[in-house]
Amino acid sequence: MHNAEWMIMFLALVPLSLCSGAAHAAPSQTVDLTKAVVVIAGSTADAVERQAALMLRWEVRKRTGLELKEVPALPADATPAIVLGSRERMPPLPAGLQLPAPPMKESKPAAEGYVVLVDTKSRPGPTVCCVGNDHRGTLFAVGKLLRTVDWGEGSLKAPADLSTASAPEYPVRGMQLGYRRLNDTFDAWDVGRYAQYIRDLIIFGNNSVELIPPSGPGVEWIAIPDPLMPLNTWDMTAALSALLDAYDMDVWLWLPLEDNATDDPQRRAATLLDREELFAACKRIDHVFVPAGDPGNTSPQAMIPYLRDLAPLLHKHHPNAKLWVSSQKWGLQGVKYFTDYMRANQPDWLAGMVWGPSSPGTPQQARQLVPAKYGIRLYPDITHALRCQYPFPYLDEPWAQGYARQPIQPRPTQYAHICRMMSPGTVGAVCYSDGTGDDVNKIIWDSLLWDPKADVREVLRDYGRAFFGPEFAEQVADGELMLEQNWVGPAASNPQVAQTFAHWRAMENRATPKQLANWRLQQGLIRAYGDMFIQTRVRRDQVLLERAYAELRKASRVGPEAAMAGADKILAESSALTAAPELRNRIHELGGELSESVGMQLSLDKYGSSDGNRGAQLDNNDRPVSDCPWLKAELAKIRKLPTREAQLAAIHQRLNWANPGPGGFYDDLGNHANLMDPHLVRPTTWEDDPEFMRTPDDAHQSSMYPQYQRLSWMNQAQSQIEPLRLRYTGLDRNAAYILKATYGGRGKAMVQLYLDGEKFGDPITSDPQKPTRYEFEVPKSMTADGALDVAWDEMGEGGAKIAEAWLVKKE
Repeated sequence: MHNAEWMIMFLALVPLSLCSGAAHAAPSQTVDLTKAVVVIAGSTADAVERQAALMLRWEVRKRTGLELKEVPALPADATPAIVLGSRERMPPLPAGLQLPAPPMKESKPAAEGYVVLVDTKSRPGPTVCCVGNDHRGTLFAVGKLLRTVDWGEGSLKAPADLSTASAPEYPVRGMQLGYRRLNDTFDAWDVGRYAQYIRDLIIFGNNSVELIPPSGPGVEWIAIPDPLMPLNTWDMTAALSALLDAYDMDVWLWLPLEDNATDDPQRRAATLLDREELFAACKRIDHVFVPAGDPGNTSPQAMIPYLRDLAPLLHKHHPNAKLWVSSQKWGLQGVKYFTDYMRANQPDWLAGMVWGPSSPGTPQQARQLVPAKYGIRLYPDITHALRCQYPFPYLDEPWAQGYARQPIQPRPTQYAHICRMMSPGTVGAVCYSDGTGDDVNKIIWDSLLWDPKADVREVLRDYGRAFFGPEFAEQVADGELMLEQNWVGPAASNPQVAQTFAHWRAMENRATPKQLANWRLQQGLIRAYGDMFIQTRVRRDQVLLERAYAELRKASRVGPEAAMAGADKILAESSALTAAPELRNRIHELGGELSESVGMQLSLDKYGSSDGNRGAQLDNNDRPVSDCPWLKAELAKIRKLPTREAQLAAIHQRLNWANPGPGGFYDDLGNHANLMDPHLVRPTTWEDDPEFMRTPDDAHQSSMYPQYQRLSWMNQAQSQIEPLRLRYTGLDRNAAYILKATYGGRGKAMVQLYLDGEKFGDPITSDPQKPTRYEFEVPKSMTADGALDVAWDEMGEGGAKIAEAWLVKKE
């Protein structure tokens, strides 16, 4: 699409975007809190309640510029008052003010529960009560108020009818905020920036943060210098432990072993010594999580004695801290070994097991194996879009190329579904994150772990109201949902992309300079611009590719060299720099703004991204999104062929790549977004299998692989537990067939072919650097019934990965 075309489309859609939310109910009456005071119980308030009062005052000042004064008692006059505290230490309330009953659990006030009430009758001025069942509950009551009030410069109002009581469903609601090189944001933060983000999470009910410390003083997990870090990871871990303690947040440490660290007695002893030094350096540790794999690769036989020796070192410095272990990479036999040990020995040094990426089975199955006295904690990956625990379902290849593995990727409805599906029977989750590109996903998980029945759109409205401003609440809710829908279906034809772009552009046009400096608005904008840019490129390249193929079809008439010269001239127009320069320029502006506002690293060279797969949108948006580069590279190869006849044959083969001939079939496996895999067997749906363990995943290559590969090679169908299956019907019962398949995919794999359930030939090792097409003569007896079952099974770990398949009818 030309630049003028997308601008016309944008202008046509703006009115729809500006009207977003117009049909919603009119706002209720409000009370003015602009001149409110904050009342806490003076010297009897504990440290966390005082922190809650500070949090309220800081967050109001940041949003409105107002300085709310703190006083020890309710004013006698009409001054509005916000009263904070736990039920145990509440300041005296006016006579006649009746608090709602506390939320209860198991016949007692629920831990971390709260009530928030606006009272306009008991005293001359309005009184807002934020009352926790305990001091943590006070923090969450303040969070509820902050995501409910209307605010603006010099203005603060609360609904006059506000009255709510709430308590969390799950006791663990946490995020991993690792300060490490692989992060797309956090490694650029100082302690103050961390403090702000922790308060942002508290507002939505978060009570736990998992840190990623070094394995010892001066030792980093990723041995690459990180010039963005203001502190080394050892000092930052200690500082964050103290910061989290001030808010009474649970401090988790993610402490993997290095590979084979338990095999050598000297390395094992040194590891334990380093761990004790770390425990001594931290003011607070509540939980230590030791993964069995990714990294570590520690067997259960070696893990048990290691944890048994680690526990007393932890309890020496943090007597109430708990140890957790994951079953990542163990497999079912390893899990059975460990849970049999738990059942037989009932170790008191273990709190429970963590279920994360590569853990076998489901968390509910793990719950059946693990003795009841031990908890099951989730460790969901909410930060990656592909090659991960929960890949974006059936992602079209241009999106995978244009964003790679770790993009800005709000997935509110998908993660709401996953959270509700996976959480029952667990204590909750501490989610794996590597930056702020998953900010919306964090809010969804925290909110639904608090209340699994929460309405996703209402959560997003609160998100917009709390972080963008009440005037954007509806538009933000719509906008985040729209960004998720941008990636559903074909990148070239999805009409949602233009609508989403118009929606975010309308917000951009309305925003003040201060609002435009908001990193969350910048993230929404750069995704909307990026999606529009990629769709524009895909549509333009499709036209160029067809024009180039039209030139090549002249080869037999004008000669191969003349035809290739004509095609090359057309393919030269496919540069990313010329597709939509206005869009691209704004994307790069926003990348710089995000670096400045929140430390986000969206480019390797400009902003210090750790690698091209982790958030480098400015670099990845220019990656190939069509077969134009592949065809150009193929023409260079064809020119080297020695004869005119060979060149013509090669051109013919490229022109008819996906044509299986009369009575044949072609599948571009891994291209389900465009329905190009009709013969692939999917035993179940994404909704029933979000990890794609029982049904094939559309796997995608890493950006490290050559950019000139065909897009049909860059995505593949990938099996996990079950073999990868194709089912053909309606075959000519009297014909013979040839099966052709392109083997490839991330990582080498030894793959065995089966035809109608029978092993066929020897295993073949696929090479991700060199996708290779193999041909197999199908025995005529296997198609005599008019059908054929094809399956590939991986002879190891990782699953079979097949990029393309042809079933060709022999002449």
